[in-house]
Amino acid sequence: MISGLVASLSACSGAPAQSRPAATPAQAEAPAPAIPLGPCALRPSCDTPFPAQSKREFQHHRSAVLSALGARHRGRDLFLLPGAPQWVLGKFAYGPSDKDLEDEEIDVYLLRGCGASWEKVGTYRTTEDDGSHPAVLGVADRGGQIFVNLAQVLPGGPLGVGRHRIKMVVAGDGTSAELFLEVLPPNARIVVTDIDGTLTEKEEALVGDVLTGNHSPTHPGAVDVMRTLSGRGFFLFYLTARPHWLERRTREWLALRGFPPGIVHTSVTSTGRMGGAAAEFKSGELSLLKTATGLLPELAFGNMPSDVDAYTSSGIPKTFYYKLGEDARGGVKHDDYRTLLPSLGELPAVCP
Repeated sequence: MISGLVASLSACSGAPAQSRPAATPAQAEAPAPAIPLGPCALRPSCDTPFPAQSKREFQHHRSAVLSALGARHRGRDLFLLPGAPQWVLGKFAYGPSDKDLEDEEIDVYLLRGCGASWEKVGTYRTTEDDGSHPAVLGVADRGGQIFVNLAQVLPGGPLGVGRHRIKMVVAGDGTSAELFLEVLPPNARIVVTDIDGTLTEKEEALVGDVLTGNHSPTHPGAVDVMRTLSGRGFFLFYLTARPHWLERRTREWLALRGFPPGIVHTSVTSTGRMGGAAAEFKSGELSLLKTATGLLPELAFGNMPSDVDAYTSSGIPKTFYYKLGEDARGGVKHDDYRTLLPSLGELPAVCP
């Protein structure tokens, strides 16, 4: 992974990655059609427009000054089981040094079931001190965060099985972050995939993207493989050791390239993880997933020894590695995603 280098480049640039201009049509190819390559529907894109909201004054003058540095807000996607706590986990910060937005109001909105209308959940204050709220699902409180259990506050009751979108809006300036909650059915099957070098054309492609605002290409056939698996009923888990402030850019890239909607997890650090630290992070995320849902991905995709370490230690039964030069430890090595399509397309379909 090149996450640490990306963090340094962003700091030097003086602006967060998410504030850079989006790719122009000349810079980015059109995404693949949003149709599955199988009998099951893709997960909904949840693209109902969010209505404009009026801003209110910040609670503290320091926050207004801070907001001029550029927002780096992010949310934490989650897979959930019915009956479990339904956490909204948001982090609000500004500028290359990731300065926390403390003790400010955040308005939380819900698009239940990716439906046609947004509903307001409530208004919550960001935390001021590290550790003022207990860690939740591996996310520690480091200030500037909200922790909201929807199952306890929704007037319409807890979220049902399905995909749900959350929008978190800073009342003082209207900047926002979002996240997705996927409440899983009993028959859920999950696929986990790395991104850098596994889906992106090059391991280091993200560096150029951060500096230029472009969106790098993907490997031929990678989109079709993920759409085929989604079309067989698998839920997609995009797991990357990138820095957490690249969560929004990661979502944008996946959507632009035509990958099926899924759950996205970056690291929970501002510098990302590399090598052994990346393997430890991914192993920890897979362990948290199993603890929270009782589920382990059935298939996994990667390209680095750190992916092999994480997937092997987690016990994932079927793994695939793109152009891996080292021991795959029982995994399938390949140098073209298109060669995987025939066998993956024959997997049993279990539609949610």
